[in-house]
Amino acid sequence: MFNGKSSRKLNSVGPVQGIGLFFLLVVGVIYLVPLFWLANSSFLPESEIFQFPPKILTSPREAFQLYTLDSYRTAFGEHWNAGWALGVSVVVTVGGILLTLVLCSLCAYAFAYLEFPGKGVIFIAILATMMLPMGTMIAPYLGTIRMLHLKDNLLGLIIPYAGSAFGVFLLRQFYIKIPVALIESARIDGAGHLKIWWNVIVPLSKPALAALSIVQFRAIWNDFLNPMIILRSENLFTATVRIQVMDSTNFSKPYDAIIATGFVTALVPIIFFLVFQKQFIEGLAGGIKE
Repeated sequence: MFNGKSSRKLNSVGPVQGIGLFFLLVVGVIYLVPLFWLANSSFLPESEIFQFPPKILTSPREAFQLYTLDSYRTAFGEHWNAGWALGVSVVVTVGGILLTLVLCSLCAYAFAYLEFPGKGVIFIAILATMMLPMGTMIAPYLGTIRMLHLKDNLLGLIIPYAGSAFGVFLLRQFYIKIPVALIESARIDGAGHLKIWWNVIVPLSKPALAALSIVQFRAIWNDFLNPMIILRSENLFTATVRIQVMDSTNFSKPYDAIIATGFVTALVPIIFFLVFQKQFIEGLAGGIKE
């Protein structure tokens, strides 16, 4: 137990720590302002959306009286069907994460525990792909999708997400810290590589897998370029593409529907991170620190 003196020492904040906390507070507010504006505007009539300063700051009671769900009814109604697009995004994101975890986990197991010719060169080549901007890979990517007849198909989105150089690196760094004695004991008991991977490695690497899931969730959920290239049918549009379609209409732009859809789309990964933030931090710490 701590005595009173140590408790006061822990609770005291010096000038340097105070400046750091103030700086973090300012940065946090800067990051939260757009989300606050998006949330507030999604409940306002379209005529009040672009009023500056926002009425919620000048006349909060009057602003609350103006709140309505019309923007959500417009966005999730039959015309724009944003709810269906969000469902497609969920399918693509979940499918991409599951494939990523399986493929990257098996690949990381091979680099951590197996010996084969060119192992170091192949690992460096995989890491080097992290340096390539997506724009340089559009042509070969689209050509491969067409060759496999996956254009305008959700599998054309889900399968490419499975290859993650960062995922291989993160899991490999985590795996090499697992005691080798556990692997050797499983081998003595007659377990093969797949059985060792499934029964020993996967249960021990849940924090790293959770961290990779969050990273992939953000990347896949927010991706706009790949769905825009691959998809053509409206019933396959993800949420990001649906927002673009709303914004590119030749008629009066439905700003209220765009903002409502954007707020829900932004809220989903935030909730996902808040639920799994502990596993995310533990996974990154265990996978990168020496």
